[in-house]
Amino acid sequence: MISLLKKDFWFLIVFLGSTSIGLARSAFLEVDSTPYDRQMARIQPTLMAPGGYSFERLSFTLVNEWMIELRAMPYRYSREWRTPLEVEAARVADCKGKALALYDRMQLNGAANVRVVIGKRRTSDSLTHAWLEWETEMGTVLLDPTFNWTAALRTQDTRSYIPFYGFEGAHKFQAATSLLVNRTIETRSPAAPAHGAISRPTRSPLRERSNAWLFDEGSLNPRSFSNRTPL
Repeated sequence: MISLLKKDFWFLIVFLGSTSIGLARSAFLEVDSTPYDRQMARIQPTLMAPGGYSFERLSFTLVNEWMIELRAMPYRYSREWRTPLEVEAARVADCKGKALALYDRMQLNGAANVRVVIGKRRTSDSLTHAWLEWETEMGTVLLDPTFNWTAALRTQDTRSYIPFYGFEGAHKFQAATSLLVNRTIETRSPAAPAHGAISRPTRSPLRERSNAWLFDEGSLNPRSFSNRTPL
């Protein structure tokens, strides 16, 4: 009964959030290549691995458990992208390693429409950042296990989580904010995303929360959308 009330409560928050602050989707256009293709070659097998199958819907409770585990993992920058196996073995990772490890877990558990995104966490940041975006029937869910403890609905805040490029399987995307991308990514071999240089979390995961709308629990059908529907 309590669990059902919680689900109803969070559904109400999502509904009110969508009507008051407004939800947002990252607008992407599919492209043949990106400036990050060369450095991402070593993790291409992870991106292109066939998705798993889940007999039950992938719940936000499970996703949040993975988020908490990866958020608590100490940060260590790597010049190259680390595979999920390397992250699990080392138990340390930077933003791109944590994002890819979460991407791999979600794919293995039947999630569809999940993208690895490279961009900026804040417009004023000098470094790029990596996170995930998941298209669901509730809207675009932002997953950043470097800074956030839980999944959050994407909102129309143009000052945070500005996407440049997205990667999903064999497909590559460029954000519609092409002018900002072109001004920021000026070379064909940009530095690998490195934002989030923190040694270890300083607060309890039960207290620290993102300012965006959060998901505490609930489930959804991860295959309820076409994989190639434009965002």
